[in-house]
Amino acid sequence: MTRQVLVLTGKVLPDKSETKEQEAREHLVSEHCLYLTPGLYVRLDQLVREHAGMPLAVFDLDERRSGVLEPMDWAYCRPAGDGRPGCSSGKSSAGITTIEIANKIPLDEIRSARRLELDLVRDIPLELFYEWLVWHEIHHSVHDDPLVAAGLDTCGHPGIKSAGDRIKLMQAMELEADRTSFYRLFPEHSLMAGTPQGLQKVKEIEPYLQLLHEIRAQRGIKQMNPPVDNSLAHR
Repeated sequence: MTRQVLVLTGKVLPDKSETKEQEAREHLVSEHCLYLTPGLYVRLDQLVREHAGMPLAVFDLDERRSGVLEPMDWAYCRPAGDGRPGCSSGKSSAGITTIEIANKIPLDEIRSARRLELDLVRDIPLELFYEWLVWHEIHHSVHDDPLVAAGLDTCGHPGIKSAGDRIKLMQAMELEADRTSFYRLFPEHSLMAGTPQGLQKVKEIEPYLQLLHEIRAQRGIKQMNPPVDNSLAHR
């Protein structure tokens, strides 16, 4: 049975007399999946247009998973050309990227997903999951991370000495995007790796954040979000 979940825009629920004046975030959750509804798409599309200067694309998860996408690829940001026309926020970067999200997300994949610091079940309420996902991809888009990642072999930065360095830089991109999207939704909260092994891995990756910022700057990409202070990133 499918149930409908309504979450109000404000952090505090309004009085009943004010409810009709609030814009609702509408989500559909079945026994197995979280679904992107038309109303939620409209709001997220506006978010992407404002902050990344492009419309939000949607793909059918079942169609894309015919051997093309890896499990848990619910959204992605890919290169799409040069220039960034129509960016209402005034932000620009070295190239265009396209943000796409799935029309549904299997709940068992959310439960089994492993992030460096985030526990997606504990830290991201289902009613905010799509928004967190879109903020994550917006962060990749405004920093042209797909293009940066594609150019790591040829960028010539002296800090990249091995394939291991390139892997750590890719992980640093994900760590930074996770943090930024989380703090967009929960600015007063803090993050912490769930296990000692996870904490050690975060400590190994964090030094690469500065290297990542230098590589972006080398490409002429402005850092849109300051690095998260380590004292705030760990409880």
